[in-house]
Amino acid sequence: MFTRRGGWLIFAGIIMISAGFALAGYLSLNVMLDSFGFNPQIDDPDFIPDPEGFGVMDFLHFYVDSQGTLIWFFIIGGVMLIFSVLLGLPFYRLGSNPKSIEIKRRVSKPKAFAGDYVYIEVTARNKSVNQLPAIEIYDAIPEVFDLILGENFIVTQLNPRQTISYGYVVRIPIRGLFEIGPTKVIIRDRMGFYATEGEIKSKTEILVYPSYEDIKKLDMVGKKRQLGLLFGFHRTKLKGMGSDFWGIRKYQTGDPFKFIDWKAFSRSGKMMVREFESEENIRLLVLIDSSASMGAGLPRNTKLEYAIRSAVLLIHLAFEKKDLVGMCIYNDKVRNWIDVTSTRTRLFQFLEALAYAKPEGEADLEVAINYLLQRVKRSSYIVILTDLESHPDRLVKAVRRARAQKHNITVISPFGPWFEIVSQQLSPVEQMIGHAMVEKQLGERQNMFKLLRRYDSVSISVGPDDFLPTIMAQFNRMQRQG
Repeated sequence: MFTRRGGWLIFAGIIMISAGFALAGYLSLNVMLDSFGFNPQIDDPDFIPDPEGFGVMDFLHFYVDSQGTLIWFFIIGGVMLIFSVLLGLPFYRLGSNPKSIEIKRRVSKPKAFAGDYVYIEVTARNKSVNQLPAIEIYDAIPEVFDLILGENFIVTQLNPRQTISYGYVVRIPIRGLFEIGPTKVIIRDRMGFYATEGEIKSKTEILVYPSYEDIKKLDMVGKKRQLGLLFGFHRTKLKGMGSDFWGIRKYQTGDPFKFIDWKAFSRSGKMMVREFESEENIRLLVLIDSSASMGAGLPRNTKLEYAIRSAVLLIHLAFEKKDLVGMCIYNDKVRNWIDVTSTRTRLFQFLEALAYAKPEGEADLEVAINYLLQRVKRSSYIVILTDLESHPDRLVKAVRRARAQKHNITVISPFGPWFEIVSQQLSPVEQMIGHAMVEKQLGERQNMFKLLRRYDSVSISVGPDDFLPTIMAQFNRMQRQG
């Protein structure tokens, strides 16, 4: 209610009144002692204090007896200080309601990519008929936002029915769903004696997609190479209408005559038909582990963030080559599923699902694989992005079941210590202990990879520096295999 200035004035008034009453009490005591004859007679006009023995009490005795001037000075001065603050309080309360302020917020991009700049404009309107001589408006922004230009607060005055606007620019470094707001309003009086604080629950959501920088860099390189996008870029071992020879079989009723191998007919006397390999696009399924352990790592560069960047890169490459691609985000259950598609216009559906991903719970790959197998009947390439830190036995069962359905499995696993430990910040002893722990965990991981290789699956450990290159290398391997 009271500001520091108002509080100090009231405190000073109370001190002055207390001093006045203390002096009055001293005067009363002096009169009482005088009536009993115990007090020096200084009422005599000829009384002159001894300078050598003149102390504080003598000073007070001398001036208090001078008609109590000092007493009235302290009492009246203290009362004036207190009333100068208190008398204006009712009038201030009548015109200082924070609810009389209307806040509107406008953002330049309700949906943006990580790393984008967003302009935010805040408009404040005084709906009351009272003037607000000093008002402070603070717009709350998430801590992860970087304030680039301007300030997210303003100190101004608002006349009745007046509207004022201010703006600022923020950079959003990471993906996710963020809220701007609420807005804090502080109203002060002209003299700075009072302050009223209120919160206006006006919030604006911004959905931030994963960073697109990796794709932009890839596109710059891609402009220098020719891409075969018309009939399918990847060769598969399926018989059809391609140009590469597959084999010869006996003629069946309905086979086109143009595929009859007349040389084979002349040698064997039987009608034989040539068959060729067809060119067909691959089917890619990306599984992303969003368990709590995937949230470990350096700020803004966790294992989950790298997995999401890799998923965006895989989805972009698949759409670029006209492949079919689907995605599953899971932890202890399937959090999000996008069915296989080759329609590039659905890219933002993938990005939105990735933007909402949060590291929570435990990972259960078996649940995700069971969910996937019910919806995908044809053999596909399944890329699993997981740190292998939850239920290893279920992971092996899931891979075994997927391989039984003739799916190709690739496990790309971010290795925790490579994301969480910064060796430059450790002492030599800590580095030795860290290396020992890393070697132990690598040994356990290699045993897991041996189990997975029994089912003809590919398993790779990655760190922050080789995550994206490994993803591209594995995608190229899928192209060659078809």
